[in-house]
Amino acid sequence: MHLLKKLVAVIVILALVNIGFIWYGQASFDATVKTLAKAFAENNETTPRSNKRLPDALLKYIDESKAKEHSYKTLVLQLEGEYRSRPKSKWAQMHALALLRPSCDMLWAIRLESNPIVTFNALETYHGAKATMEMLLFGIIPTGKREGEKFARSELARVLAYSVYNPLLFEREGVEFTQLDANRVEAVAKDGNISASVTFLFNPKGEIVEVQSKDRLRPVKGGLQPAFWRMKILSYREVDGIKIPEKVEEHWVIEGNEFPYLRAKVDMAKRL
Repeated sequence: MHLLKKLVAVIVILALVNIGFIWYGQASFDATVKTLAKAFAENNETTPRSNKRLPDALLKYIDESKAKEHSYKTLVLQLEGEYRSRPKSKWAQMHALALLRPSCDMLWAIRLESNPIVTFNALETYHGAKATMEMLLFGIIPTGKREGEKFARSELARVLAYSVYNPLLFEREGVEFTQLDANRVEAVAKDGNISASVTFLFNPKGEIVEVQSKDRLRPVKGGLQPAFWRMKILSYREVDGIKIPEKVEEHWVIEGNEFPYLRAKVDMAKRL
């Protein structure tokens, strides 16, 4: 009985230490995110507006988003959803904070909860043709880092694709558009010595319902691999005066098969 009590006491102590470690790691990560987000929001350099006329479909999208009437220098998005890294992996709960502005810049902070104890965090930035992504177990233990020109190109494609949330980016210099047909517009963003393209698909109401790109890199064991990517926009809502996607699904297309890896819903949006 005495031994059992000791064993129980050790288990309780280890559990409390583990909880404290997780709390400290997450608090440390959150503090870092707040510092970076503050700097991102205060550094409100915006790219000059382009003088070129946009395709009619994009002009309508911008007009109906009300982004011009409710302008912003930084757009803050809070998203909730789920994520998985492989087709047979279990879905992990995802909490994400994204900061965007009318230029080729973004900041993402992501927390994944695969179970009540284990959490993974990622801090992702794109600015000035450079991208980095740091992955941290419990918010403080480094488990990997992504960077380099190929990764930056993939992230530039992501910045461009997320202009569906950030419609003022459509009007900025450095982004060129080609009307492919009545329902598709191709966009090419150039930033420094890299460029990336995405294609926007519109429904008859003028809403963007899908974004596609061949310039994304999919995480695989041992690194990154080029893969066709698509984001499906399932619904829209008006938040803080502007109409933006509410629910989305992101997919990789692997050997002709679709692999949905992210499902997200906007929980909050704020214009700064």
